[in-house]
Amino acid sequence: MIPRVLSIAGTDPTGGAGLHADLKAIAAAGGYGMGVITSLVVQNTQGVQQVHTPEPEFLRAQLKAVSDDVVIDAVKIGMLADETSTQMVVEWLDEVFFSTQKPEVPIIVDPVMVASSGDALADSVSHELLHRASIITPNLDELAFLLHQPPAKNPDDMVKQAQELAQSTGSLVLAKGGHLPGKDKGNFLVGTSSVIAHAKSPQITTTASHGTGCSLSSSLACRIANGDSLPDAVQWSTAWVREALEFGENLQVGHGNGPLDHFHRLRRQAQFSLQVPHSTISSPSRRQAVVPAAGPFTQQLWELAGDALDRFSQESIVPALMQGTLNAEQFHFYVEQDDYYLQVYSSVLSRLSSLAPHEEERKMWAKAVTQTITVEQEMHRKFPLPNIVEPSPLTLAYTDFLRAEVASDYVVGVAAILPCFWLYAQLSEYLPEEIADDHPYKLWIGTYRDEEFLRATAQTLEVMEHQLTHASNAQREQARNAFVRACSLEADFFTQALLIDPR
Repeated sequence: MIPRVLSIAGTDPTGGAGLHADLKAIAAAGGYGMGVITSLVVQNTQGVQQVHTPEPEFLRAQLKAVSDDVVIDAVKIGMLADETSTQMVVEWLDEVFFSTQKPEVPIIVDPVMVASSGDALADSVSHELLHRASIITPNLDELAFLLHQPPAKNPDDMVKQAQELAQSTGSLVLAKGGHLPGKDKGNFLVGTSSVIAHAKSPQITTTASHGTGCSLSSSLACRIANGDSLPDAVQWSTAWVREALEFGENLQVGHGNGPLDHFHRLRRQAQFSLQVPHSTISSPSRRQAVVPAAGPFTQQLWELAGDALDRFSQESIVPALMQGTLNAEQFHFYVEQDDYYLQVYSSVLSRLSSLAPHEEERKMWAKAVTQTITVEQEMHRKFPLPNIVEPSPLTLAYTDFLRAEVASDYVVGVAAILPCFWLYAQLSEYLPEEIADDHPYKLWIGTYRDEEFLRATAQTLEVMEHQLTHASNAQREQARNAFVRACSLEADFFTQALLIDPR
């Protein structure tokens, strides 16, 4: 069943926060969103200008229209501009959900008091409303305000304050750590005496965080209604919001604190579906190659790699992998798919060795096979992998493409395998100057600076340049098509992990 989730909140005409963000977050979390407007807020990414609150009876009429007709599987309550509106919502909750006993339907109260721009929105969250919440989701300042205390300065103090609020209301509290000092900006789900879940989330430096709190609470309500356990729901929502923050600046909305990107995954999936096989359409590369081209023909190929290189730097797992912020489940998915890829990659290299016209080239490909088996797969043995890795459709598309291209023509086969050398070598461009000892993927990303692999890439480029120099015009065209398609598939391969649900 698709969860039917009702958001009761104010508006944002720029679409980044409030009811607009709630509906996007509910959709991204797999639910059907419904909205009851509490206030019409004149705001944008630079701040709040006006708030107009309709008559209370209009609020009640909206609530009744929904509950009279639709089964509600979860409720998220955001901005309430005055005490009358709050009391109206409390009375409606009592009539619909509390007529007999405390409901199983999750009721998430996000005590919105200040917009992310710093502007005050409301100060009307009543004790009666908090008592009816399944989970209250305050940030650091809202938690302190509700308890009439100074804001916590560390995670331990924040958890203590959350326990106090849980004890006084009988509700669980999701204390949001986005404003805490330190590297972990994660969230703590707290009961009266213990921490139920802690979802870690590293700091994201961004100018697009408008609507973060609204989006987190709405997605949490939807995931609980969808049947997730409380820890799983907290982990999912925290990881999803972190991803949405990472991609928010790409939207380029407004001149102030822009919105996060609720549909970053959907956008990437759409891009996959738009890939055209064997297309030579590509934006020119503006990057200096870590391993330079071996001549004019390979330089032309480099100029065709622009789109793929842009996707590496903007849409793939590479930025998060380098920063150490990539979700562990997504990283392990990537490692599993890479393990399957390497098995096919070895057989493709063996095929090239058998086709090579010169002894030196045959030795080069044979050595690459040995390196793949003895060195690269040793890295995989240091990470937990299932006995049998199930390749994703995209991984299969890439490996099937390589098998087909190397079987058709040696020159075309070399062009198809070249991005796996050249683009992979380019990953060292994104490496930090120093990899911290506590970096979760230090062991993995350190291999991107492997000098022997860079030398092998240079040798492959020399072979490609030599083969293209003596190839026919038809072979060169086929080789260019194969190279561009392989670049696209290589970028897809490094992006697909972001499409799985993070936990």
